Amino acid sequence: MAVAVALASSFAPTPAVAFSLFKKAPPAPQVEAELPVGPPVLASQVIDQAAAYAMFMNDAGAIRPIFSDGAAVSGALRVGVHSERRQMQRGMVAYAAVVALQDKAFTDAVREFAKHRSSRDAIARYILTDPNYVMTLDGHDSAARLIVATVGAQAARVRDAGELVRRAAYDIQLKAKWSKKAVPNPAERLEEAKALSSSPLTPTDDLRAALTMAAVGQAPLSVTEGSAQPPYTEAVIRGMAIAALAVLGEAGDDHIDNVLALMVNDGDGFCFNLSKLNLYQCLSVAKPYYEDMFCLGVHAMMDTGQCVMSAVGAEVDSPSAPTLIAVAATAGIEAGASADPPAAPVKKTRRRRR
Repeated sequence: MAVAVALASSFAPTPAVAFSLFKKAPPAPQVEAELPVGPPVLASQVIDQAAAYAMFMNDAGAIRPIFSDGAAVSGALRVGVHSERRQMQRGMVAYAAVVALQDKAFTDAVREFAKHRSSRDAIARYILTDPNYVMTLDGHDSAARLIVATVGAQAARVRDAGELVRRAAYDIQLKAKWSKKAVPNPAERLEEAKALSSSPLTPTDDLRAALTMAAVGQAPLSVTEGSAQPPYTEAVIRGMAIAALAVLGEAGDDHIDNVLALMVNDGDGFCFNLSKLNLYQCLSVAKPYYEDMFCLGVHAMMDTGQCVMSAVGAEVDSPSAPTLIAVAATAGIEAGASADPPAAPVKKTRRRRR
């Protein structure tokens, strides 16, 4: 009996060993499965805003300072004033997002995070909390440079076209008698300009389709390479943020509220708003057609182009924001007057005779 007890006790497990026999084995480390990464997805409203912005910039930049009569001036004025400022601000950011999606280094870097649910959700959450987080992603510099150069060149085209119209407003007085005729119903013309300025543009289906294909990589968008350096503006950062969300699959119609919030950039609103005020004041005192040309060139085209250039941080050779002082020059345009402000008179001093 003693021998049996001794043998049994020798095989009895210790308390620690006994516990280990019933304890569950720790779970094996999980390898997160890769998710399929499709093409970038942008909400239809984002495409619409980008297309409306691009439509105005294309149409305004195509205005030429060649007018055959007053009707031609009035027609060009309708084109130049038809830019609702909120649509311009949002459309500029939306268009910047489409431009950023053309940068392979940027989209490839974001695509790596889109391969796993945890990293995809985390990056999207960080960007929505603070759009500046996009500046930590690889490839953001090249995407930002692409936005600044492309949108800046687009805006410079509108500004330069406006400068040509402004110059023509002075020259045409000496060449065409019709340019000195008073615009009929100036009050109605002003109200029409205000109505067009507050009415959003409806872009063409072709332009929507072109931007949609550019966003998903089916047809490249025409872009301009640049060499801009940080710090980048709010509009550029928000454009990249929306582009990153599109690559992550978080910028489609089912996430439209989040994306629309990123498109609202009140920081650039002052310039666009002031350009409209300048335009209305200019038209309120303009009488002949050549003065309407001046208002079109300076306040509908040059000011708008400079506001966009300033918003994306492109180089501006003249003041980035319009000023109300410029309006005062409108009513004083006379035949043969110089476009440049007169030089200050030089005081003559008499020399004393000794």
